[in-house]
Amino acid sequence: MRISCRLILLSLILIPCLNACSSINVVRVIKHDILVAEFTADVSQSAATVEGQAQNTLLWPLDKCRICVTFYDYEGNSLGVYSDSIKRLEPGQVWNFRVALKGDDAWKVARYDISVCN
Repeated sequence: MRISCRLILLSLILIPCLNACSSINVVRVIKHDILVAEFTADVSQSAATVEGQAQNTLLWPLDKCRICVTFYDYEGNSLGVYSDSIKRLEPGQVWNFRVALKGDDAWKVARYDISVCN
């Protein structure tokens, strides 16, 4: 009796947590690529954009999923962390995400790290 009560209590605690997109859940980044562009007009402007796809590999929907990208320059300095999010990701659904760094320093992007974040 004690074991089944503990399992029920644990289930009641964990089920709401599993509904949010987190490291407990499995959202797989399928592919990603970067495009860095510099525009010159009256004002010099640049953009670094990471586009890709992520998929919910679980059997239940996930709420509030977010992909984070940290952009770095050639010296390894962080230029910032930017993200894209989706309110709900259904089981098996593939999501096309787009994360952009825009501004004077975007042309300096040499590499990036990508992750599923909260």
